[in-house]
Amino acid sequence: MFASYQERKGSRMMWVLGVLFCHLIAVRAGCDIDKSVSNQTERDLQNNLLQKLKPIFGVSAKELTDVNGNKYEFTVCEGVSGQPPDVGMVMTKSGNKPVVLGKNSRALVSSQDNWLMLTLLGGENYTSSCNKEERKAHIMFVCDRQQAELEIHTVEMLNISSSCYLLFVARHKSICAPTPESGLSGGSIFLIIVLVTFCAYFTFGFFYLRLVRGAKGIEQIPNREFWFTVGNKLADGCGAVCRCDQYCGAGRPPSSYDGYSPIEERLAQDLQNTDRDSALLSP
Repeated sequence: MFASYQERKGSRMMWVLGVLFCHLIAVRAGCDIDKSVSNQTERDLQNNLLQKLKPIFGVSAKELTDVNGNKYEFTVCEGVSGQPPDVGMVMTKSGNKPVVLGKNSRALVSSQDNWLMLTLLGGENYTSSCNKEERKAHIMFVCDRQQAELEIHTVEMLNISSSCYLLFVARHKSICAPTPESGLSGGSIFLIIVLVTFCAYFTFGFFYLRLVRGAKGIEQIPNREFWFTVGNKLADGCGAVCRCDQYCGAGRPPSSYDGYSPIEERLAQDLQNTDRDSALLSP
């Protein structure tokens, strides 16, 4: 009885440890921006860019083998199978243990409209080349709306100013910018409604006058009196707005010295007044 109790207790402890282990993996899953990015604004920007990959978090790319026989395994912002949770990419050489190329806990992100570059730092050190520095992997995600599965392709091993890293290209539709919604705008819908209403008004009005009222010729036009005068009404409205000499009083001659009048008109009026005064004073 005591032995069975110990077995039950041991199995319960194993279950608790399993739950804690799974919880630990779940907590540590994801990509964290590297601590070398100390500016908080830049960290927030990179975290926002990282959200473009959220639809494929935890997706493992198909295993890739390069021309040298090296195999690469990569999981988006989660641990590679059989590795610690923060290991994002490993390389396996024939007959050797996997080499860590980059960790999810040391990520850098840059992006444009149709591509996103995820850089994983913190890989194992080179043994004899590249100044024995840490390995790092660059995965460029490129927009491809037809690509639903994640595949990576190695580009080349670069050695620029003694800085070595591996460059991969992955095509996936999640990187693509959202397509603008196709459809008519509100203004277009309004114009279509007005046009349809106008056509329906003329069509039904025409058939009503022709079939019910027996109209012929231009008498079949509904409300023809209004439509025959609409041009004149528009012209009158335009004249009221634009022809200020007729509607604003600018065309009336000045009555006296009240207000502004041209100098020539004032001089002519003075001469006329002088002649009139001279006639009154003459014997």
